[in-house]
Amino acid sequence: MALAEDDEPDLFGTETMAELCARQGQTGRAVAIYRRLIAGNPDAPAGWRQRLAALEKVAPSVPPPTPPPLPREPLRVVPPLPSQPYRPAMVVRQPVRGGQIVHAEKSDLVVLAPVNPGGQVVADGHIHLYAPLRGRAVAGAGGSAEARIFCQRFEAEVVAINGVYLAADDMDPAWRGRAVQIALRDGACVIEAL
Repeated sequence: MALAEDDEPDLFGTETMAELCARQGQTGRAVAIYRRLIAGNPDAPAGWRQRLAALEKVAPSVPPPTPPPLPREPLRVVPPLPSQPYRPAMVVRQPVRGGQIVHAEKSDLVVLAPVNPGGQVVADGHIHLYAPLRGRAVAGAGGSAEARIFCQRFEAEVVAINGVYLAADDMDPAWRGRAVQIALRDGACVIEAL
């Protein structure tokens, strides 16, 4: 983006920049830089004043120098407000029975007992299962595509991440009974070894 001759940012207010502008035929800009340098420095070298006088003879009409900029206050860093309050992980120590639904809202879910067929565990964050998963597990229910399901013994009926489901019929039988993690990749649930 080209600057107008009188639109000189403070970053370029040096003698070197003034001379560069003069060599490129931008005498008005060079005059403005020298004026600013002299106005901001009471002990300015006499050479600057002589060079300014020489440039003013050949330069088009240049407006008077702008006063030196005021010192800027340092920027205050304001921490961002959390979009959702932090909640510690919900811990389930009892088996999840068929027909029962356990939901960890705005947190992760840690399950230390089996999830039986027909039982369902749901978390807005991750799900960590340290017992057999024979029922259903839904992670990222709060809209997180980064959520994962970690399972020590995988025998699930259905797993889902952020609304993308994978039913038992669509799972590779080689994963059954193994320690796995389920993640969302390219719009599909992917099962990997832990």
